[in-house]
Amino acid sequence: MTRNDTIITKMEHVEESLKDTLYRVEVIERKLKTKLLTTENREKLENELEEVKEVLRRNEKELQNLRKENSKSFMIAACLVFVCFLIYGTYLLIFGNI
Repeated sequence: MTRNDTIITKMEHVEESLKDTLYRVEVIERKLKTKLLTTENREKLENELEEVKEVLRRNEKELQNLRKENSKSFMIAACLVFVCFLIYGTYLLIFGNI
């Protein structure tokens, strides 16, 4: 992700990564359910599953932080719009006809 990406773009990237990671978890779990695996292969898959789940947790945490940041940006924009309408309303009361 570049520095110029918007919060929404970053959220889309993280959501895409989450989908890919969830798919990978499903594939690994399906492989683990088969009884034809050797002990060595099963351990490798279990280790890989733990690593993928860690990536999944990090991405979920990042997505949560991005959503929080996005809501802060929205609140700032909403406050600015409110202040503009307040100033305009005050201007009309003082100088103009309503």
